[in-house]
Amino acid sequence: MYTASGDPIWLFNQGRCFQQNDQLTQALSRFKEFLRKSEGAPGEDVADARKYIAELEAELQKAQSSSNSPSTPSAEPSGAVSTTAGPAAPETRPGGGLRYAGLGTVIAGGAFLATGVVFSVMVNKSNKDIESKTNQNGGVDWSDVKGKYSDGSRYETLQWVFYGVGAAAALAGSVLYWVGMTSAEPPRLGATQVFPVVVANGAGAGLHMAF
Repeated sequence: MYTASGDPIWLFNQGRCFQQNDQLTQALSRFKEFLRKSEGAPGEDVADARKYIAELEAELQKAQSSSNSPSTPSAEPSGAVSTTAGPAAPETRPGGGLRYAGLGTVIAGGAFLATGVVFSVMVNKSNKDIESKTNQNGGVDWSDVKGKYSDGSRYETLQWVFYGVGAAAALAGSVLYWVGMTSAEPPRLGATQVFPVVVANGAGAGLHMAF
């Protein structure tokens, strides 16, 4: 419209439109052009244009200062997921391998002791069978009780073997558990084995530990 009419009032009006729509740079440009071409324009329009120019320059300067200053960290929104680390995992207590091995060995010892009890029951049964085969005069028919006597002897031997192995395993397991509880730098225990050993003239127990 200014190009067609040459009236600077159109520049003033454009400046006001840009200003009201928050297009501050364009508004400032129009008001300054209005002042350059405002010869013959009403004095109040010129005064208003200068006032608007001052306001716009102040707003632009404020906006530029805000953009150059470091931003203040905003408060964490209520729905945000906190990234704070949770409680630290508890430290693993030393000697865990020895404690577990000790418990396993004690349990194995209990199983051996229970097996010994079973053989004790079988010994008693064999003795009762032999007694039942004894004739009224106190004699024994050896051809009839020979097998029972042989079984009873074998059961008795195995009974003491498993009692011995069970007791040894329970003791070894207790020692391992105690060492695991008191050791600051325990060795790593690979495997623990408890096994019966039967020889021609007796029986015993074997304990194998791998570190």
